Amino acid sequence: MLCSSILKNEFHDRSFYLHSLTTLGSMSNQITILFANVINIINKYRLFTSLVIIFLGIIISDVMFHYFYPQIISLIEYLFGLGKESHDAVDLTFAPEIWGGVLATVLGTLIIVIAIAAESTPKLMDLFVKDWVSLLFIWFLIIASIHATIIMYYFGPMERLSSVILNTYIYLPISSMLSLPYIFYILLYSKTDNVIKKLYSLNIDDINRLKNKSIHIAMRDTKVVEHYQYQLMSTIDQFDDLLEYISFKEAQTEIIRRVGDTVRAYMGNKESIYPNFFSATDTIRNNPTFRTYIDHQYKDLEDRKTFYEVKSFKMMGNAYIRKMENGEYELASLIASEISSIGLLALKLNQESLITDINIRFNTFMRFAIKHAVRNNEPRNLYNLAFHYSALLKGYVDHDKSDLLKQSYFYFKFYSNEIFKQAENNPSLYFIVDVLTTELKKISILISENDWGDELQEHLLKEILQLDNPPDYPKEDLDQSVNNGVRVLQIGLALHYIKIKKLNFAETIVSDVLDDLAYFDNQTYLSLMEGLYNRIKFSGPTFWEDTDRGNTNIYYSPDSDKIDDFKKILSGQMKDRLAKLDRDVQFLRLELDQLKSKEEHSLSPEEKVKINELEMKINTRRKTFFLK
Repeated sequence: MLCSSILKNEFHDRSFYLHSLTTLGSMSNQITILFANVINIINKYRLFTSLVIIFLGIIISDVMFHYFYPQIISLIEYLFGLGKESHDAVDLTFAPEIWGGVLATVLGTLIIVIAIAAESTPKLMDLFVKDWVSLLFIWFLIIASIHATIIMYYFGPMERLSSVILNTYIYLPISSMLSLPYIFYILLYSKTDNVIKKLYSLNIDDINRLKNKSIHIAMRDTKVVEHYQYQLMSTIDQFDDLLEYISFKEAQTEIIRRVGDTVRAYMGNKESIYPNFFSATDTIRNNPTFRTYIDHQYKDLEDRKTFYEVKSFKMMGNAYIRKMENGEYELASLIASEISSIGLLALKLNQESLITDINIRFNTFMRFAIKHAVRNNEPRNLYNLAFHYSALLKGYVDHDKSDLLKQSYFYFKFYSNEIFKQAENNPSLYFIVDVLTTELKKISILISENDWGDELQEHLLKEILQLDNPPDYPKEDLDQSVNNGVRVLQIGLALHYIKIKKLNFAETIVSDVLDDLAYFDNQTYLSLMEGLYNRIKFSGPTFWEDTDRGNTNIYYSPDSDKIDDFKKILSGQMKDRLAKLDRDVQFLRLELDQLKSKEEHSLSPEEKVKINELEMKINTRRKTFFLK
């Protein structure tokens, strides 16, 4: 019985202890939620909050100064010989007028500066009404001037000479001395680059605040979630508006960089954000970016937790189109660079869902850039975009993303074929096919150095060899010399494979190069090849003109000493293929001669048709043989 009683008491104590912990935890959560709600209310109603703070501050300081006034008067009399009688003799009628002058100077300057600056920086007013320094200082001037007016008439009846001393010798000098620095502060605050920095810092503060435990608990309330979603998305909208209205290239560059920095900071903190934050609330659904989405798209945003990144990407995508159309190539290139940088960080953080969005964004950029290039016969945006897209592909190699790499090679081939088709009427676009080939060549060299599997390398190599070979495109009347740049690059890649003893890959390239025999006789073909060899030999690592990507020569090959080895492989394959072609033609001629040896009247209709077919095959055999 005693043991049973002890066990019951112990069980009761443990239950009471667990219940107490649960109660304390619940109370702690409630306190945390209350604290978070108070902070949210303060941030939401800053104008009223700052008024209350200043009003209470002046009342409290007046009461405290009145309480210690006797000691303060004694100290002043001891130090300066000024007794209470001296203070009573002060004429107070000047105080409200001086306060009015200070207030008019500050408010007049403020209104003029903000009104003028807001014309070029439309979001400046929104920032100003949330700036704690401005709100507190302006309210202080207003409340302190009211305080001076009141004490001028009522300090006698209220026996508040202390208030006179406080206002005249403390409030007024402080306000006068701070007025000029505050005017300079507003002038600097209204500068566009400072507005951008302020927006960025506010957004970063909001992102960092999302990691707080108090915010996590508060986000059980949907209204809190919507508040922070609105805060982050509104900043992106503000950046978008600034980018459209501001004409200074320096400021536009800063905006693009800050948007990229914001997204990267958000990605770094994403794992620490409460899951409810990523839900598709009404704030997201009513945002212009997502307003036209349908249910499954909202569900996709929730599952992948990418609403903020998608919002930022679409903002940058719209900006990319505008900058491209306006001929601002450097800014368009900077946007592509920022997206590429975000993609590399996503790879590092292993955020797979975000990588999908970045792939979509780059392919969208390519589509718009191709349309712009065709319409304006201007390949610069494609040239820059290919470089930044290639930087993302290099990230795929560094992080062993073979599936993504294969997918991107396919995209490059697809866009190259599209450009090749359009280049017949826009010859400057042929260079972009060379550029795309160059970027894939660099990636293929990189994966060979990383010793990836031969099967994958061969698959990617075959993709490169199709960059200048659009399917279902008539090539009979096409001047085959236009793809010489691609051939130079393919030969350069073959030289690399020869150097690293991957002769099977070099032979694959040679086999593709020999397809050009369909369009030239043997001697003309060899002469053209000799020209390509010389081009490789004499191409240095740099070009004599500067381009958007510097003066790098894309046709340069550091392995030009392997050209003789390439010639031997080409010569061997060429002899074998020409010999096989001759055998095929001889076989066809033999069959034709057998049919022709018959008497004309003895030939059946089928045999006559066969003779015509054989003659046509013999005449076109070279082309069909090398292009099959």
